[in-house]
Amino acid sequence: MASAPDAPTPELLPLTAIRGLAAWWVVLFHLRHLIAPSAPGWVIAVLAQGNLAVDLFFILSGFVMALNYGDRVAGGGWRGYGDFLFRRFARIYPLHLLILLGFAAYALAAVRFGDASIETQNWGYFWESVLLLQNWGFSSATAWNVPAWSISTEAFAYLLFPALLVLLMPKLRPLWLLAGVVLLPGLSVQPFFWLLDYPFPNAVAQTGLFRCVVQFAMGMALYGLWLRLPRQRWVPPLAIAAAALLALAFIFWNAPTAPLAWAALILGLALLPRARLLEAPGLVWLGRISYATYLSHYLLLTLFKFFLVTAGEAVSPARLALYLIAVLAASAVLYHGFERPAQAWLLGWWKRRARQRPVLAPAE
Repeated sequence: MASAPDAPTPELLPLTAIRGLAAWWVVLFHLRHLIAPSAPGWVIAVLAQGNLAVDLFFILSGFVMALNYGDRVAGGGWRGYGDFLFRRFARIYPLHLLILLGFAAYALAAVRFGDASIETQNWGYFWESVLLLQNWGFSSATAWNVPAWSISTEAFAYLLFPALLVLLMPKLRPLWLLAGVVLLPGLSVQPFFWLLDYPFPNAVAQTGLFRCVVQFAMGMALYGLWLRLPRQRWVPPLAIAAAALLALAFIFWNAPTAPLAWAALILGLALLPRARLLEAPGLVWLGRISYATYLSHYLLLTLFKFFLVTAGEAVSPARLALYLIAVLAASAVLYHGFERPAQAWLLGWWKRRARQRPVLAPAE
């Protein structure tokens, strides 16, 4: 899951807010086994679907990248492509590396003070994670900061971004073709899992790259639809109603419609002229810190289980609340104290470097 874009494009606040809510769905998905003894069954059933939020992230990322960088990458040549990649690196990598080093510190502490050994740690996966290659098909299972598998696949999608722009041309293709690019790939995601006999949306080491690239492309096509659909009052409610129907088809009949439900929801929210609830400052702030929430919560859960959870014993609601408060506090501190300052420093260095780059004189 990547965060909000770097460019000063007007922010679509409902999309920021929905990203924050989706990040917390992932947090509760990973916490659900500890919540289960004290929560109704239907609550656990909802939380057990929290990994579907990653599909929202992929589609939303394609939409946002096309919105913020499509013109600059399409018209900027190799230099525009390089600028795009560095900006994405500055956005996603510093915090990813910091959390990964936190996991390494935990692993080394387990070796030094516990009964773990260096040999039992999957250091190959660690170094793949350092390079953001961990979910490119080199490993058969996830390890270390498990949620970061999606950051790895998004890095792959960023590399493909110019080629996808040329192929999709979201500003130029007719609406019917863009709709087909959303519809047909969206319907292909779950059958891909069925074909390989994997339960959707699991087996991320084997399926994550396909799942990301296809839905990232869907998001780019969705941007083209958003640009040219009429701004009539009936269009957003229609898209949101379609999202609800597609979600119900997935829930009750296992129809392959989950990606399309997310696409319709994103389109409806992006077209809304005003969404008071999803533009509330608190929800928007949750969206802005959602990358820190997504990346840090699994390390905090690991520490929480080590210090405050005893195997075979139920975890009290007070302790669960303590964990959730810790995730929120850590997200805020990491976002304001590290993520944004690191990004600003890297982009400042990049701009200074660009100013110092010599300009070649035209050939005579």
